[in-house]
Amino acid sequence: MDQYIVRVTSLHTALEVFSSARVKVKRMFPFMSALGVETDSRNISELARLDFVESVHADCLVRIAEEEIRQKFALRKSGLIRRLNERTNEKVTVAVIDTGIDEHPDLALFPNRIIAFSDIVNGRKTPYDDCGHGTAVAGIICGSGLMRGEYLSRNFRNVRIAAVKALKSTGEGTAFDILSAMQWVYENAERFNIRVVNMSFGSTPQKGKDPLVLGANALVENGITVVASAGNGREKGEGVLSPAISPYVFTVGGADGGKEAAFSPHGGGKPDILAEAVDVPTLSLGGAYATLSGTSMAAPQISALCAELLSHYPAYTPDRVKSIIKSRS
Repeated sequence: MDQYIVRVTSLHTALEVFSSARVKVKRMFPFMSALGVETDSRNISELARLDFVESVHADCLVRIAEEEIRQKFALRKSGLIRRLNERTNEKVTVAVIDTGIDEHPDLALFPNRIIAFSDIVNGRKTPYDDCGHGTAVAGIICGSGLMRGEYLSRNFRNVRIAAVKALKSTGEGTAFDILSAMQWVYENAERFNIRVVNMSFGSTPQKGKDPLVLGANALVENGITVVASAGNGREKGEGVLSPAISPYVFTVGGADGGKEAAFSPHGGGKPDILAEAVDVPTLSLGGAYATLSGTSMAAPQISALCAELLSHYPAYTPDRVKSIIKSRS
């Protein structure tokens, strides 16, 4: 039995028909009118011909880019991260869909910026990160630098984190889990004032209506700015990954000392912006620090800027946020 993502015009009709059509519904993604199902591959052609079915895609592998990790900490100020403006009057939450989050002192103390945690992979209730990638991303967004005595990000007083673990300890996951994480963000956006979601991962784009793109687009349509890393595979002939290929997503490529990094892909009008992606200082597990490289580390710099802008101008739409930051880069 294989797993597929089926986008439909009517969830009610789909649930009724699938219950008697050798199709097992495993997940529901109402935010994008889709279902995650399990069925024999021989049923797919018949499934795709149903009147209420818009598209069918096989579940796919999603993974973080493999960044180089060094335990030597060298603080580098990013020209893209602005200093804290004391006039900010609204707290903004960035949802980080990743490998989880460690309760690092730079995130969890004075004050605790981790205001929500959801574990799609293992169902645990308290924050943890068995890889370190999600913690590194969160550290760039709003790490205080408490344990260093130096600021990592000037956004830490105004930005909060809702961490959604959808990737395993290996940094890999499935489209099922990523879409479940997006569903969680959609359902909890108003509760936690989630205005930005950071996606420092990617998958090889699927032909037709790519499910990760459809999910990201649905979040944008609901007023959430989606920031995604472009990928690191240009030197291997790879292009921009999904969901970063979406025209509605704020796609971040990598810079190396002011120039485009050799590993950062481009094409189809993407990426929208570059951010430093070589030896970026951030947090590591167990209260430590590290420097990492890759567009996974570039994306959260832009997520932080988006959150800061929205804290000043909460009525701005994702398109407006993208336009302003691109014009000032």
